[in-house]
This record gives sequence, C-alpha cells and structure tokens, in this order.
Amino acid sequence: MNAASPVVVGNEVFVTASYGTGAALLRIGAGAPATIWSGDDSLSAHYATPVVQGGFLYGFHGRQERRPAFRCVEWKTGKVRWSADATGGGTVGLVGDRLVLLLESGEVVLVAASPERYAELARAQVLGRDTRAPFALADGRLWARDKEHLVCLALGQAPPRGGATPPATVLPSR
Repeated sequence: MNAASPVVVGNEVFVTASYGTGAALLRIGAGAPATIWSGDDSLSAHYATPVVQGGFLYGFHGRQERRPAFRCVEWKTGKVRWSADATGGGTVGLVGDRLVLLLESGEVVLVAASPERYAELARAQVLGRDTRAPFALADGRLWARDKEHLVCLALGQAPPRGGATPPATVLPSR
C-alpha cells in the first residue's frame, strides 16, 4: 500500500510511492505532463505525504517497516540535500518555518525547515508506539492519536530557557 498524496506547487505536481516506484516532478500544461525529474533515490514515500517549503521537499524516504530516513530534497532537481537516518517512520507537517514530525514511536519532533542540515529543535514523547495516523493542525494546536489516546498540544512560541512547557491535554480513546 502507498498512501502519500500528490504535492502541487503552481503547475508542477510531485508524486511519490514506495515499493520501487519512486518519485517524479511533473509539469502540467497543454498536452501530456512533462517530467522534470524522476527516480527512486530521492524521496520515495510509503505512507506520509511530504511538505514543500522554500523550494525544498521534506519527507520520509523508504518503507515504513524498514525505518525510513527523513530527507530534504530540492524541488526543481530531486537532489538530496540531507538525510537523517535515525528518525524512523512518521508523518510530517509545516508550521511557519518549522517542520512537525509525529514519529511512529509516539514522539513529536520539531525540526527547522532548512536545506542546510537536519536541525532538531525539540522532541517530546506524547503517544505510544505504533502511532501511524496522520495528525491535524488547527488554531495553533496539534491533534494526534495512537491506538488508545488522543492528544492536543498547544503549538506556540518556545518557552523561555528554563520556563514551563506548554500544557498538553491527553484524552483516552473510547
């Protein structure tokens, strides 16, 4: 099964799949779509739809059960800018200039959306293992669930050094 959705910027569409299918950036216009680049080595997503920010794709490369890497890939060329191999699988979203990763381990990770390097800003264990459902972002909050719990996390400015962390609400599933 592949579940990543297409990502559209203007008249260009990025499609990706695992199981040896690979990824492609297509230009849509009059007539048949034109392939800008394609291959299985840049960003072949299994479940999670990548996000695009500032001309770069950020997403998980590889099959979920084989601990995929989290990558930054140039939109126009498909060139891998960096790859973080120790993340494992998850889903990704974008809040301003920060990436929000919800890993299958149940951890939420904030990462700078930068093509220069993988820069982790914060990490917290908020759910249990086998967290695979995509999360939702609304009104400054992140809503996520695992098999037993639903959490709502306030996303805002980072607390001052040594300050209290924003409150989290955990609701048991029924």
